Amino acid sequence: MDAKTFIKAFQKLYRESPQISHWTRQSENCDYGDITVVSRNSYMCFWSSNLEECFYCHESRKDNHCGDCTFCEESELCYECIDSTRCYNCDFCQDCKQCTDCQHCYYCIGCENCFGCASLRRKKYHIFNKPYSKEEYFRKIAELSPEEIQGKVHEIQLKSPRVFIHQVDNENCFGDYLLHSKNCYWCFDSYLCEDSMYIFNANLERGTKDCLDCGPIANTFERCYDIAFCGYMFDCRHCYWCDYLSDCHWCSNVWSSNHCFGCVYTKNKEYLFLNEPIAKDKYEKLTTRISKELYEMGITDLYGILNYQA
Repeated sequence: MDAKTFIKAFQKLYRESPQISHWTRQSENCDYGDITVVSRNSYMCFWSSNLEECFYCHESRKDNHCGDCTFCEESELCYECIDSTRCYNCDFCQDCKQCTDCQHCYYCIGCENCFGCASLRRKKYHIFNKPYSKEEYFRKIAELSPEEIQGKVHEIQLKSPRVFIHQVDNENCFGDYLLHSKNCYWCFDSYLCEDSMYIFNANLERGTKDCLDCGPIANTFERCYDIAFCGYMFDCRHCYWCDYLSDCHWCSNVWSSNHCFGCVYTKNKEYLFLNEPIAKDKYEKLTTRISKELYEMGITDLYGILNYQA
């Protein structure tokens, strides 16, 4: 079999195989969401993990009783927050960390009872970056109109310095919104990555190690290339919508398997070629040759195979 014959056979297998409807696992009562893992009682949440009693959340983890939040982590009772961590009872905040009872704040850290503030550190009872007594604080907030809030918040944010990159606890990394990582280049919205390049949305439970061109939702990868919407992968290439694989290539909707090549919709298998069992020595020779031919044809991802026309 040559590469062109393999492509036709894979296209036929893919189009005739079932496709999963959603990728939610280990979750309870999480309706109308997708790619939500290890969560409970959450509604219409996407690309998130370890949520409880949340609704309309996106790419967030370890949140409780939060709504309409995006890229938030370890927060509770928060609404309409973006890129915030360890916040409690905060609304309409962005890039905030360890804040409590704050509203309409930007890039504040360790603040409590602040309203419409930007770039403050460990402050209390501030409105639009100005200090007030506790009694004055609550009285002033009650007097503000929605129009005044919107105008002043925008004005305060424009006057405040902005960091050019958002990173926490990293070493030798280039990218934005990258956390607890080491030796990473051009990685974004990711968590716990090491020695990786061109990674994005690796932010469910653990990121990547020795990986290239992976994401979105790269969860616990090692030695992988061109993997998307997958979890717990080792030494795999060109796999989409898969889980718990080792040494698998050009696969889709495959779970808990090893040494599979060009397979679709199968589980608990080993040494398969186009969903058919094959001897180990023949598998290694055939897959090595076909992979080389595919790269020589300029096909470097699964969509390239599916869209190829002879």
